[in-house]
Amino acid sequence: MRLKIKFNLALLVLALVPLLSIFFAQALMERMLETQKESVLTTARALSLAYADRPEIFTSDAVTPFAPDVTSRIEITPLSGQPEIDGKIDDWESYMVQSVPLEYGFGSPSDRSVSARYRVGSYGKAIYLAIEVEARSSYKRFPEQAISEFEQNLNDDAVDQILLSTVDVDGQFRQFHIKPHNSGQLSAYVLDRNGLLLRDEAGNVVREWDIRGEVRARTGGYDLEIKMYRSAVGPALGLGVMNVAWMLGQPKVEVIRSCESLADPLRLQAVFEPSSREVQNVIKQLARSEESRIWVVDTERRIIAHAENLKSVDLNAEDQDLINVNRSSGNLIEGFVLFVAPIVRPLLNLWIDPGTYQFPELPSGTWQKKNPEIDVALNGKAVAQLVREPNEEGGGVISAAYPVEVGDSVVGAVFVQETTNKILAMRYQTLELLIAFMLVVLLSYALIQGALVRSVSKRLDDLSDQTKNAFDKDGKIVGRIIPHESRDEIGVLSRSLSSISIRLKDYTQYLENLSRRLSHELNTPIAVVRSSLELLSKTASKEQSQVYMERAAGGIRRLDNLVKRMSEASALEASLTSEELEVIDLCALVTVSVEEYQAAYGGHQFKVVFAESPLRVKVSPEAFRQMLDKLIENANEFSEPGSSIDIALSLIGSEVMLQVTNQGPLIPVEQQAQIFDSMVSDRRHTTQSSEQGHLGLGLYIVRLVAQFHGGKVSVRNRPDQDGVTFEVTIPHQV
Repeated sequence: MRLKIKFNLALLVLALVPLLSIFFAQALMERMLETQKESVLTTARALSLAYADRPEIFTSDAVTPFAPDVTSRIEITPLSGQPEIDGKIDDWESYMVQSVPLEYGFGSPSDRSVSARYRVGSYGKAIYLAIEVEARSSYKRFPEQAISEFEQNLNDDAVDQILLSTVDVDGQFRQFHIKPHNSGQLSAYVLDRNGLLLRDEAGNVVREWDIRGEVRARTGGYDLEIKMYRSAVGPALGLGVMNVAWMLGQPKVEVIRSCESLADPLRLQAVFEPSSREVQNVIKQLARSEESRIWVVDTERRIIAHAENLKSVDLNAEDQDLINVNRSSGNLIEGFVLFVAPIVRPLLNLWIDPGTYQFPELPSGTWQKKNPEIDVALNGKAVAQLVREPNEEGGGVISAAYPVEVGDSVVGAVFVQETTNKILAMRYQTLELLIAFMLVVLLSYALIQGALVRSVSKRLDDLSDQTKNAFDKDGKIVGRIIPHESRDEIGVLSRSLSSISIRLKDYTQYLENLSRRLSHELNTPIAVVRSSLELLSKTASKEQSQVYMERAAGGIRRLDNLVKRMSEASALEASLTSEELEVIDLCALVTVSVEEYQAAYGGHQFKVVFAESPLRVKVSPEAFRQMLDKLIENANEFSEPGSSIDIALSLIGSEVMLQVTNQGPLIPVEQQAQIFDSMVSDRRHTTQSSEQGHLGLGLYIVRLVAQFHGGKVSVRNRPDQDGVTFEVTIPHQV
């Protein structure tokens, strides 16, 4: 398989890194969701402990329906004092309660003969209403009858009156007609489901005694104040003013309302009564930061207080991203993300939810919160869970409920909801940035590595071509591999191959020269034997024949000696593998050997110098002695008779150096590295003659023994140019 194909396969493996990043981000998100769930439960617990110190909020009849549409609710403002029910509404100005018009009715406000504004407030366990009515006609405004007579003759005929519809704290829909009396008092009468006056079994109308008030007439209209118990007004309320005018000889009835319909409980206005400032501060301080809802309910699951933050993250707001990037000058990361987002996001959206969960909308006027978690909390247990939406990869909402306990009793619960959008958005943004950078890294890696692979392939192809061209068809080296100067592995390989090619070329030349040396060394004794045998066949003299026979025998002995010397190196090389090493004192070995050399080579003087003694080495004594013999034999042959042969031992660092120095011819520098090769011999300058024949194996044996003992051998000319010094170094044994 070619290198380029292997590189492309490796690049495919790197492409798995973004997928692994997704799995890692998924695992991290699960851990973060667990942490978020604990955090939401902690918030619910903190609110529960805060509200446990305020049990009075759970004993009032106030409920706080969820009313996201501000225009469709009636806000009951907590009053700083208790209003006096006298029909005079001037004192309401000090309560800072907003006056709201009754807007619903037939026709435009300019065409109506009646208009009204109202204020609603609460004090203690009572609700107070102040209504200002402007009417052009006073027809049937205040019937002049006694109360008893009025009630006896009361019917469902239209008269000026106040219409009141409520959903009370128990969820019951109730309707009332509030009619004025001549004494200034107001009476509230209950209506049935059909909107008619409710009557008892005796046929008398049913009066609501918990609703009372006063009315005061004035020029152009009238004012009235109404007080009712808080329990009568639950999550919904509707107000209306009925005015009866005389037009064209006929009564005309006009009704203006605060809501679309007073007869439909679902079309009343949601009642919103802000919790006390202290209660709101508690929620405000502990409310979650984004996309969260907090509910405080009593044991009847009625909403006492709530807070919410529905702020969401829009990851596709390209314009906002651009604004942010422009504001943060030099922010390369945001600019980079903005640049690659159109490419990364479509791919990322195939697997990852960016966090788009939204709370379901609740109908206006919802005043009870029913939820399984709240049921668990009202039973005295805390609960927190993650509810994932179908087909969502982790998206959903975390709900936590915690009981509010006063003493041993559960008086309510705190219910906290928070979407997982923030964590999902963090995961999405992290993966978006990570994958974007990963794609850039992979692309850069592919480009750079592709260029490197092309460069490597080209250099390897060039090296392959040089290697092929270095040999001819017969396997003979005819060229040279040019080494690269680079320091990488290919450069090292090219230099190694170049060195090998040079050594092979030198070795080939050595083999070629070896044949010539062998031919030269063998031809001389063969020629002696051949000529002696020829002369022997031609002579009849016994004396002369004996001379020729001895000359032929000498040639044969020389041939035999050459064969022995050729096998000596091979035998030594084979025997070294089985030699046992032992630690000896090299000084003692050299001392004994020199005594023998002095007797064998009497024509020379031997000088021995030990820098220190003993010098211990781990060697094969026989092999080391053979190496020393070859060095002394070589020194004897290349030195003048009577000259000195010096032997020195010294410790150089961690190595022992043996030096053998003789006086004689110098060795050319270019030949000093070759004389330790086998069958390399130059006997032109020898001072001794020998008929044994020389193949140049002596110094080759010296190198074999030195290398076997972990050492090395070298030669150099003496500084005084009066001879040469052979040096052998082997490790010192401590």
